[in-house]
Amino acid sequence: MIVRLIGILAALLVATASMVWSAMPPSEGPARTLWQPVDDLATGVAAWFRPDPDNTPPDWQSASRQVLHGDPVRGADLMVLHGCGSCHVIPGIRSAQGSVGPPLHDFASRGYIAGILPNDPGDLTRWLMDPPAFAPRTAMPALGLTEDEARDMAAYLLNPRGS
Repeated sequence: MIVRLIGILAALLVATASMVWSAMPPSEGPARTLWQPVDDLATGVAAWFRPDPDNTPPDWQSASRQVLHGDPVRGADLMVLHGCGSCHVIPGIRSAQGSVGPPLHDFASRGYIAGILPNDPGDLTRWLMDPPAFAPRTAMPALGLTEDEARDMAAYLLNPRGS
């Protein structure tokens, strides 16, 4: 109850300050000087919510697939180095024409990894590091990848241009 009352009072205070601000002439003064940091912050927050200049909404789905500190170019090189193409067809890698595992086209649009893990950057990184830990009967071996290597490979697979 008290928290709600404090919230209502804070909202009233902000509304009153906004009305006072809008009624002030556009000149320099102590009130404008004090209020300027708040105005700058509000302007910055409002700009974040504005649509892009070309009026397209942000692509939240694509943003959720980005792998923190992952390098998709290095990921492609690592997939060649570790022989992933001997089991998988991998888009963008000509030598990757395997048929043991599933083709990795449009991997970013899949809901699950191996039908058991949500297809998100963290789970994909963990899967690449040690698939048998999640699916003991999987044909995919543990390749001895470091976390950085797995993250780079995940960045390649979740990059719409890479897959």
